[in-house]
Amino acid sequence: MQSYALSSGFLSFCMILGKTALIAKQHLIKMGSKKLSEFIQETGAVEIPGRYGDDQLLGLARIVIGQQLSNQAARSIWNRLQVRFSERSELISALSDIETLDTGLSASKKRTLATVFNLGESWIDHIHQIPEKARKEAMLAVNGLGPWTVSMWELFVLKRPDQWADNDLILNRISKAFAADAQLERHKLIQKASPFRSYFALYCWRFNDSQKLRV
Repeated sequence: MQSYALSSGFLSFCMILGKTALIAKQHLIKMGSKKLSEFIQETGAVEIPGRYGDDQLLGLARIVIGQQLSNQAARSIWNRLQVRFSERSELISALSDIETLDTGLSASKKRTLATVFNLGESWIDHIHQIPEKARKEAMLAVNGLGPWTVSMWELFVLKRPDQWADNDLILNRISKAFAADAQLERHKLIQKASPFRSYFALYCWRFNDSQKLRV
């Protein structure tokens, strides 16, 4: 426990210096998987991208829209919504109403988005400032916000360095392969990635993409 506390303090220091990605790379290379180490060396340090933008409320909406959809399909729906409702206030108003037509969204996603937008800015500002455990509990209490959605928001909107979505199919499959290579149980490999599990996830996704390119 003491070593983890030291790691957490060191992580905060790294974040201040803007060197988290480099420290994460050095940490993850030593996890015991030759395949992972070679891929990290080949790829280099990776920064957490702002995949869903800096707007915490709209970022959460984009993640909800992307649930169980390909990235391409999710982007297409989001882009159409932005063209149709060009002002932020218009978009929020439209998605706050489950009766809004021709959004390309399922009924369940409409309900979730309406709930989130009706909770509004004050809710998102509040949960952003409370401790992570309490924040996740508050978000998971909202119908339609599951562990994957919450983890993606923490990772890509808040850019937290130690997030992991175990119910992400790609992360599950690729981490299993790296664990086998390291001769470790998968959950132990994921534990070893802490406090940089977000970066481990980024490398897993990139590794998966690199395998697609080789086919």
